[in-house]
Amino acid sequence: MTELRQNGNDAALALAAIRWYVLSLEKLGNDIYVTDRGKYNEVLSILKVAYRDLGKVRMSLAAAAEDCGPGYVNCNGVCLPDCYEMTY
Repeated sequence: MTELRQNGNDAALALAAIRWYVLSLEKLGNDIYVTDRGKYNEVLSILKVAYRDLGKVRMSLAAAAEDCGPGYVNCNGVCLPDCYEMTY
């Protein structure tokens, strides 16, 4: 996998790459389900693992969130545009 070096100029590219993966996972999951609904549990299992793994990374970020970028604030150890109560 290719790594993007992080500096001020690459932040937008890094976020665009993350968004591409998120959208691609959604499209692949939908395409697989529409093609073969019997694959639902397999797709769901893969997405649950990805969600849990990202959650573990998020929980490890308390120190990094002290230096949130412009437009973001530290919300209990995670940089977000605004702190709000999560409903999930």
